[in-house]
Amino acid sequence: MRRFRPQDFTTLESAARFGVFRLRCPMCSAQRVIVAVWGKSAVRTFTSDLDAQEWVYYRNMPPIDFDDVIRVARLMSEYDGDLSDVLEDPLFDEPDI
Repeated sequence: MRRFRPQDFTTLESAARFGVFRLRCPMCSAQRVIVAVWGKSAVRTFTSDLDAQEWVYYRNMPPIDFDDVIRVARLMSEYDGDLSDVLEDPLFDEPDI
């Protein structure tokens, strides 16, 4: 229930019409990515569940194409297991806790 300070924001990326910022909560240290898109008369902001490390990781990945979508759809139709094993894998080669 407090306002953010300028030092709680870090610029991750900026361009002519948008900016990507890391917002860090000083109370709980949670971090989120905020995307701001500015037009002629307004700035629209979008929040993400990504943190700064995830933003950089996914931002530098090649775009998803039609073949990727078809491949995943085929794999999912043939997958016979429980998705909990996939969803519990650590991200970015993090050590298991």
